[in-house]
Order: sequence, then C-alpha cells, then structure tokens
Amino acid sequence: MNQQVANRINSIAVSAYKFMGSVLLALILLGLMSFLVVQGFFLASNSWAAPTILSPTDPNVLALNAQAAQQESERDGLRARRREAADRLLEAERTVTAERSFQQRFVVALKGEKRARDRLAKRLSTLRQEYLRTGEEIAESNRAFSGLARTRTNALYGAKLMEREDVLTTNHHLAQMAQSNLSLAQETVNLDMRLDTLRREREGLTAAENGLGRDAAAEGLTTDTLLLEREYTQSVLALARADAQRKSLEADVLALDDRIRRFDHLLQVVHGSPYLKALEQNLNVAFVPYENLPNAQAGTPLYTCALKIFWCREVGVVGPVLEGEISQQHPIRQYHLRGVMVELQLRDAPSAREPLLHLGHPPLML
Repeated sequence: MNQQVANRINSIAVSAYKFMGSVLLALILLGLMSFLVVQGFFLASNSWAAPTILSPTDPNVLALNAQAAQQESERDGLRARRREAADRLLEAERTVTAERSFQQRFVVALKGEKRARDRLAKRLSTLRQEYLRTGEEIAESNRAFSGLARTRTNALYGAKLMEREDVLTTNHHLAQMAQSNLSLAQETVNLDMRLDTLRREREGLTAAENGLGRDAAAEGLTTDTLLLEREYTQSVLALARADAQRKSLEADVLALDDRIRRFDHLLQVVHGSPYLKALEQNLNVAFVPYENLPNAQAGTPLYTCALKIFWCREVGVVGPVLEGEISQQHPIRQYHLRGVMVELQLRDAPSAREPLLHLGHPPLML
C-alpha cells in the first residue's frame, strides 16, 4: 500500500516537473520569438517614431534658452556698434561735404579777391595819373604865385608901402602854399605805396591760387596769402582724414551687417528648435529617423501597441516637421540615428510616454 502511494506521488511529481518544463520552454520560446519578431520588425520597418515630452525645465531647453539669450545679447551689441558706426559715418560724410564745399568756395573767393584788387589797382593807377597831372599844375601855379607875391611884397615893403605885419602875413600864406605842395607830394607817395601793396597782394593771391595742392613753394607769396593757404591746406588734410575714416567706417558697417545677418539666421534656427517651443508649456514631439521621414508626413495617423507591435490603437496624428537635425539612440539598439523632430497632435496624452509609436497603420494590422 505504501509502495503504491509512493509510486503515485512520484508519478504526480514527474508529471508536474514535465508540465513546468514544458511551460518554461514555451515561455522561453515565446520570449525568443517576441525578441526575433521585434528585431525583425525594426530591421524591416521604417514606419515608427520615438515620442518624448519636452518640458520648460528640461536641461536641453534651459541650455538652448541660455544660448539664445547670449546670442541675442551679442546681436544687440553688434546692432549698437552698427548704429554708432553709422552715426560716425554720417559725421564723416558731412565733414567731407563741408570741406569740399569750403575748398571750392575758397578758390572762388581767391579769384574774386584777385579781381577786386585788379579793379582797385586800375582805379588807383588812373587816379594817380590824374593826381600827378593836377599836382604838377597846382605846384606850378603855387610857384608862380609865390614868386610874384614875394617879389611884390619885397617891393612894397622897400617903398614903405606895406607894414611889417602885412609882410609876415604874406610870408605865412606862402608857407601854407608850400605846405600844400608837400601834402600833394605826400599823397602821391601814399598812392604809390597803395598801388605797390595792391600789386604785391595780387601777386600773392596769384601765387596762392597757382600753388594750391602743390608741394613746391610758388614765388610772390606774402604772409597774408601764406596764412590763407595754410587754412586751405588744413582743409585738405581734414578732408583726407574724413574720407579715409568714411571708407573705414563703410567697411565696418558692411562687416557688422554681415555679422548681424549671420546672428539673425542663427537665432532663427535656434528659435525654430523644438526645445525653445517647450519653454511655455510641455510639447509632445517624436524623433523620426531620416529613413522613416517619408512615412511621417503631417496628418499621418499614430498608433500605440502593447509589447511594441501587438494590440494597437490610434492615438493621434503627426504634426509639422520641426527645423533642425537631431541625433538620438535607437529604441532597442545601442547606436545613434540621425533624424528630425516632428510635433505630435495626440488625443491620448499618456501615449506620449510610450517608448514607440507607429506611423500610418499598426505594424501587424492588429
């Protein structure tokens, strides 16, 4: 009896062991088949995407936001430098215009001064000739009258017909006539001096006009015209400095414009990044490798499945593709893939936490 019980127990134990072995073997085979199916699916499929949730506190979001703020600050600094350079350029252009106008008007004024002195010299020369002729006539008349008056006075005084006082009065009048002759001579000398001064001034103006912009010293320069020429030379130097500064500032403005355009393009790319779009609120996105991108057009249905590929259901659609390339690790393999981020429009928010979403249709039509 005991032997039968023992045999029965042994039989049950062997049967249980065989059953458990069969179950374990079936589980192992099921796991192996699932692994092979999943590996085969990822080897052949190009209709999957890896979802992720970008939050405002994500380290990548914060780092990119800080980078964007730094680049905006640098761009604003470049814009300030550009405005400063533009203001200095306008000032240099105004200086160039003013100095060129001064030089042109200086030459015109120099020619006008020379013509005015020519006219004045001609008038004074004519006046001198008339003055000399009139002076000679007056001097001749004075000499004749003086000789006659002196002879007559001496005769009358000798005949006791004129008092001593009248003789002195007559001599005084004759002395005044002699003084007028001296005044006429002095005026003649003054006219000669004035004509000589005008001649030297005209020669100086001519020499200054001919010597403008030349290194050699022109003959006939006077101190006054030399000072005028120095004003012109200082204007020429100021014009050269302003023109050189204008060209340098034009190059600076062009270089700053180029750098600002590059910063604007860089900031446009940065602001188009999905990481910055997540600053205000959580953003549901998915990584799509380049080989899967043709199946991830906007409006493509999205499916989530149990065990990655079984018992699937639709949870939303694909949104627009976001700018910028992303490198991300393969969902089940140990290497990185290159691709892009696409925005997800999900009806089932928790599905954004799934490791994998399928594009277009369930993988096994289940």
